[in-house]
Amino acid sequence: MNRPSWHEYFMLVAKLVSIRSTCNSRKIGAVIVRDNRILATGYNGAVHGAPHCIDRGPDFCLRRSIGAHDADKYNYCLSSHAEVNAIDQAARFGISLEGASVYCTLEPCNWCFKQLIQAGIKEIYYERAYDSQNKEFDLYWRKIMKSHDGIRVFKQISVSSEAMDLVFQVLRTSSERALAATSPHEPGHLEKEVLMQFGLSDQA
Repeated sequence: MNRPSWHEYFMLVAKLVSIRSTCNSRKIGAVIVRDNRILATGYNGAVHGAPHCIDRGPDFCLRRSIGAHDADKYNYCLSSHAEVNAIDQAARFGISLEGASVYCTLEPCNWCFKQLIQAGIKEIYYERAYDSQNKEFDLYWRKIMKSHDGIRVFKQISVSSEAMDLVFQVLRTSSERALAATSPHEPGHLEKEVLMQFGLSDQA
């Protein structure tokens, strides 16, 4: 593999963004793109000015610590979700998301899905399916997401092992040189046949 596909590239970026998450339950990343250009990114974490759960230890969760039922999780969770944070980032900088696509490391929840619709996003790609304790509720919203007229694509995608291996290779080697450096003291010689193979004239 020479390089990841566009889908893999943006999902890999979303996975990298997720490492900034301050949530102990799930670390989620989202990237919003249009015409293969990144418009905004977001990860799940406490809103501005609120304490972060990770600062209280790796096992702390506010809603769990107070015994809140799963049905009330959005009422007591300190975090704003990755998709919404990406939308908010775009809003703060005046970036329109009309017709854009979002890449999420987790399938959007029903609340995030509604925000994506309102923001004008037309394609949703996610890596892992959402899995709450309420399976019927998950299936109900997944059916709505798949059939909504405002969404052109709602699709689960994955990153190939080859693309992951390439990422790890790059992370380990940084920007080390793969080919020998050329010397400014050596006489130059243009290979015209090679130029012609790339559609370039000898005047290039």
